[in-house]
Amino acid sequence: MKKAIRAAISLYRSFRDKEPTRVKIVDYEPPEAVAIIGYVEEICYVTSHGKKVVHYSHPFGKGSRPLLCASEDGRQLLLLGGNFEFGEQGIVDKDARGRPIYDPQHGSDDLGFMRRRQAD
Repeated sequence: MKKAIRAAISLYRSFRDKEPTRVKIVDYEPPEAVAIIGYVEEICYVTSHGKKVVHYSHPFGKGSRPLLCASEDGRQLLLLGGNFEFGEQGIVDKDARGRPIYDPQHGSDDLGFMRRRQAD
């Protein structure tokens, strides 16, 4: 198995708290050019941890925001740049020195800037 696939599986396990049931390899062509649409202020998504469905909202700090870009044909959206990383704790912004910035309002879950939202 390729090193990149093993790393992706490891990231999945650490964040989702479960083993992947399958590996899906998606072929895609990186766009030759992109249109820069603007900065991403916040990202919201739904995922699961173990057997729980969880809604997350991550507001990016001003110095951590990635650019929202669209492929030249408008069929792909990409997040490029920014000063953050995604890992076991989800999305965590970084300061100018590359140190993680944790949200003091988040509480004991210690998931960085991610905030759980109530499931619908």
